[in-house]
This record gives sequence, C-alpha cells and structure tokens, in this order.
Amino acid sequence: AAGSTPASAALAAPGSAGGAISGADLARAMAGLGVPLGNRPPVVPLQQVVTTDAVTEARVLAEPEVQAALMPTLPEGHQTPEELHNTVHSPQFAATLGSLSSALQSENYNSIFANFGLDPAAGAEAMQRGNNVEAFINAVQAQADANRPPASDGSSAAPGEGKDAMDDK
Repeated sequence: AAGSTPASAALAAPGSAGGAISGADLARAMAGLGVPLGNRPPVVPLQQVVTTDAVTEARVLAEPEVQAALMPTLPEGHQTPEELHNTVHSPQFAATLGSLSSALQSENYNSIFANFGLDPAAGAEAMQRGNNVEAFINAVQAQADANRPPASDGSSAAPGEGKDAMDDK
C-alpha cells in the first residue's frame, strides 16, 4: 500500500486484531530478543562477570597452568604474561565477552557449547531457566573441575574454588 513502511507492515502483522499489537505478539517478540519476561531473572552478561577487577583480584593470570593454556592463543611474538594481562584488560576483550553473551542468548548456544567442547548437561538447570550465560559458566566450571588434577589431600578443588565460590558472587 502507498505510504506503508516495513515498520507499519510489521505492526499490522497477521494474528493481531485490527492491526494492533497484542500482548502475546509483544511477548513473542521480546522473548526472541532475550528480554526477561515474567518471573524470569535478568541475564547478567559475561563482561559484567569476568571483569578486569575480578580477574586481577583472583590472580588467575598469575597461575602457571592458566598462562600455559592461554599464551599459545596470543599472536606469535606476543606470548608473554604481560601481553596476556594487557589482552584481558583491553576494551576488545570486554567487547568479545559481550558478543559471546549475545550469542549465548541466541538460538546458536548449542553450537557455542560444542565449539568450546563443553557438556551442556553441566548447565542444564540454568538453561531451563533461560539463562544460557549462567549455563555456559557452569559448563566451563565443570570442565575446569574435571581437568584439575586432584589435590594431595584427595580433593579436586583448592579451598575457595569451585561451584561454592561462584555461588557467593
């Protein structure tokens, strides 16, 4: 129709009475955007969880095992502890975490879990609540716990580490 725009055509979508948007239409659209509805808690983006302050305070980058795992991912000639620190403290790193958060809240979350070699079962409870970011973090934690060598006392996590420490944050 003359004067019709894509936006006005979208407002008069089939299934709406008289061209008006119904509450059900709005709920479906918002659900597709990952906007929390009803009693569903809001999703906290990764860049608000994995902050530079949190990484610094946890001294994660000082651990030799972490350095050994992460430094090969840095460009040739930049594989140093200082460059690892600079990378984690860069705006690009925060932006990448934001992109990963968005991707996790999309329909592609299963492929993301597969690409990281994560077991989706470890995050199933959070996933059922619609929080794929929390599910991802739980799956990463489960993988880290499974790959951690047992401590000399037979436990698999050092004091203050593991799921209980994550619950306190």
